Amino acid sequence: MSFSTRSIREIPGEPSAKFADEISKRLSRFLTKDQLDFLDNKEDIYTDGQDVDEVVRFHDELLSTKTFDFVTKYYPPGEPDLDKLKLWVRARNTGSNNATDWSGYDNECLMVRSEPILMDGSPFDYGIHTGGVKSICQRFNAPNRDTTNLEHYKITDNARLQVSGISTGISYFIRFRILDLAAQDGLERTLFEKIDDSTPNNAAMLKVSVDGRLKGVVKQGGSTLAMQTAAGTIAVNTVYEVWLTYDVTGSPTMHIYVNNVDKTLTTDAGAVNWQANLTNHDLFLFRRGFDTTGGYVYGDFYDFELFREKVVSATEVSHHFTNKWTLSDIAFGQVMIAGYWATYHSSIIIPPTTSYNSLSYTATSYTTYSIVGGASFTITSFTSTSFDT
Repeated sequence: MSFSTRSIREIPGEPSAKFADEISKRLSRFLTKDQLDFLDNKEDIYTDGQDVDEVVRFHDELLSTKTFDFVTKYYPPGEPDLDKLKLWVRARNTGSNNATDWSGYDNECLMVRSEPILMDGSPFDYGIHTGGVKSICQRFNAPNRDTTNLEHYKITDNARLQVSGISTGISYFIRFRILDLAAQDGLERTLFEKIDDSTPNNAAMLKVSVDGRLKGVVKQGGSTLAMQTAAGTIAVNTVYEVWLTYDVTGSPTMHIYVNNVDKTLTTDAGAVNWQANLTNHDLFLFRRGFDTTGGYVYGDFYDFELFREKVVSATEVSHHFTNKWTLSDIAFGQVMIAGYWATYHSSIIIPPTTSYNSLSYTATSYTTYSIVGGASFTITSFTSTSFDT
């Protein structure tokens, strides 16, 4: 049994209230004193729950405006399509809570041990603002914080996210800015990693080496394809849009696109090093997976997308790089995004006519009419003056 006065935010100075609070404390100690004998170090029992510290942040500098000219034409994107796009995580919020899955599949997306800092994502531009901040991002694992090298995304495992069972292929997209390429606790920085089983026989990972090479690994049915960019590709403090595609039709093939460039790849003969605990099959962003202490990314997160049973083509990569949103062939700034587009409107203005004048409607043109099979007749009401301008 315990008594708590924590519901009182501040003990007032009024004597009777202070007396009641002291009585509450003494009664609590009296009722719990016998329980102290069962403790190894005679700790005091003082609470029946866990206190939680909360913080409210206000980002007044992340302001944007949009001016609609009612001339620009907007076009609907092809995704979310509730088909191939199985997951879409965007940098939109802060705190240790659920993030929205914008694919429409409502995957559970958790920001674990995370207090990411919302940052100005410049120079990256989504094309939906005409003034102020062009984009925002989440900064993970910044130095000298309680949550440094703990912050990451965890998306709960389900078949939609798995390499296991694919017959066509799978494609991953991530937009990021890394701020440190040095190995973290002995492991290369990991943009994403997921295992589908505890061997693992099916898994995928994308990491960045200390010299800036991108290293993609896909394991399907026990067979591993590990490739890397032939040269250093990633530099610090630069926004990149990276695609990893894996085609299983015929001989398995991997492509890594960096800012719309299909990079030359070579075989990566190094150790793969999947996560330490193979019992957790969730998808991890910005870390090496469950129970692994290394590989955390210090940098900015913008977007992550997963297309299952679709090998995104070079043309579609180009479309996405151009408009920043969709695989559809839409120009930059013309993708129909909720809250950032307006109806295109055109008007036809008919100028004052000069055709109704005394020349075109003369007295002779509206004088005599004939009736088929009958006699002719004369109209005298249509004169040159009645149709004059």
